[in-house]
Amino acid sequence: MSVYSWTQRHREEGQWGLMSKKEREERARIPTRAALEKSLPDDPSELKEQMAKLLVEKAVLEKELELVKKDVSVIPGQLSNRQKTAVVDALRPDFPLPMLLASIGLAQSSFYYHLQQRSRPDKHEHIRDILHAIDAQSDNTYGYRRMWWELRHRGIIISEKVVRRLMREEGIVPRFPKRKWRYSSYQGEISPAPDNLVNRNFHADSPNKLWLTDISVFAAHDSRVYLSAIIDCFDGKVVAAKTSVHPTMELAQETLLAAIEAEQPEADGSLVLHSDRGAHYRGSTWRSLTAKYGIVSSMSKKGCSPDNAACEGFFGRMKNEMYYGKVWQTTKELEEAIARYIEFYNNHRIKTSLGGVSITAYRKLHVA
Repeated sequence: MSVYSWTQRHREEGQWGLMSKKEREERARIPTRAALEKSLPDDPSELKEQMAKLLVEKAVLEKELELVKKDVSVIPGQLSNRQKTAVVDALRPDFPLPMLLASIGLAQSSFYYHLQQRSRPDKHEHIRDILHAIDAQSDNTYGYRRMWWELRHRGIIISEKVVRRLMREEGIVPRFPKRKWRYSSYQGEISPAPDNLVNRNFHADSPNKLWLTDISVFAAHDSRVYLSAIIDCFDGKVVAAKTSVHPTMELAQETLLAAIEAEQPEADGSLVLHSDRGAHYRGSTWRSLTAKYGIVSSMSKKGCSPDNAACEGFFGRMKNEMYYGKVWQTTKELEEAIARYIEFYNNHRIKTSLGGVSITAYRKLHVA
């Protein structure tokens, strides 16, 4: 069998596809109760040792589930050391400490440290609840820097180091999944391409001077959703966004018209609109629209994604923060989530590059 065939099998069936028929049969064989009992040790002391270990593990899991019922932010198997200490301390009267620590995965030194900390008044106790609230509002996307800025906006002044420690103790970790695949609308050089006027300089001194646009794809179980967005380089605002289950020319055109209606840019050639070389931005209707509204077109070089990196960066952040790591059953559910995220991104999400404020707040401060 060729390397290509092996690769295809692995893609379609995973490790199962690389096994021989005999290996599959052995893996699929379900052991009987008699076989299971036969595999147990004959020595009664060994059986008692295994039984004791299982009893401890069962008690730890039950106590973790109690924590989950009290606090939905707690994830079984992913407890912070502070939470593990609480579990071990609660079970210590009934089970040996070394067995509890081994079962829950906590060093003895860490246990005694957090036990000592619990006996002291926690001056940050109220902040811990606020951190969980911010984490929920941001849909588990804020790292410690954005948490720090959000706390400052709420009048809570503590150091970044303390925020980082509290997040670690509370088990608050933002999602950072990997990108899976990307969409390309390139269909060849179907019309003359405008020059690249941006040359990777995505800076603008005021709104409506430099816009970026692109289309990205999101997959649900029933179909795909295509998001067309236009970004203002002044502050990263999503000035317009449209979704569709089909990547049509009209999708890009409707996005442009929505941006023009929302922002009312001057039709004097002062606005540059940069895109990749996708077919959506090469058609006659698109070129007529940009000419009609005095918008100067700019295009990336062929196959050069860094030329539109700021726009692709937005899609990457968006997918990391609201899309990857979740199961999307329907396109309707996905389109609603995209709309919610863009509203959050423009009006609430902290941007460290803007001095720790949201895009909307930044515009109020800097645009008359």
